[in-house]
Amino acid sequence: MGIFDFLKGNKKAKSERTEKPSPEQKLFSEKAMEILIPTFEQFGFEKHRIEIKKYSSTIIYRKNKQYLKISSNTHPRDYPNYYNIVLGEGDSEDFFEYDWNSIALWRLKKEINPELKVSEYEFPRDNGIEPSLKNANFELLKYGLTFLNGELELFHKIRKEQNKDREPYKIHSPDKNGNYQTSFEPKSVEQKKKYS
Repeated sequence: MGIFDFLKGNKKAKSERTEKPSPEQKLFSEKAMEILIPTFEQFGFEKHRIEIKKYSSTIIYRKNKQYLKISSNTHPRDYPNYYNIVLGEGDSEDFFEYDWNSIALWRLKKEINPELKVSEYEFPRDNGIEPSLKNANFELLKYGLTFLNGELELFHKIRKEQNKDREPYKIHSPDKNGNYQTSFEPKSVEQKKKYS
C-alpha cells in the first residue's frame, strides 16, 4: 500500500496536497512512512498531518503536546537538499510557534556526543533512501529516546540553549511618512520569552 492509499484510509488526520508531488518526494515520503513511522507509533505518537508537495514533504505525528516531524526540502534554490527529524512540544502548525518550540534531532545528537560532526540529513536519492532513513531511525532511537519516552528535561535544556541567542524576527515597513522602520515581530518576541 502506497502513502496515498494510506492517507485515504484515515479521515482523522489532516492531509493536504496543494501541488502534485514530485516522484522523489513521493518515494521519500513512502519510505519514511515505512521505516520511521513504526518507531513513532511504538512510543504512542499518532498521525496528525501529512503534506507532500513538489519540493517538500511534512509528516507530523503527535502525542499529547509532543510532536515528531519529518520535513524534507528539494527545492533547486535550497541546495544542498536535506531532510530533518524535528522534535517539538506545543503547536506544530503555527510557524511562529513551531520555529521556537522545537529542535532538530541533530542537536540532541551533538549534546550527547559533542565529538560528532552533525547537521541535517542530506536528502537521499535512488538507492540511498532506505539506508539513510534506517540510519535516521537508528539515531532517533539512540539520541532521542528520552524525548520519545516523554522525559523532556534534556530537550528543554537544548531548546533553551538554541533560542537563547536568537533574535526575534524583524519587520521592515514604512511609517506614515514613507520612511522605513525596523521593529521586532511581536509574536516571535513572545515565543523567545517563552522558550528561552
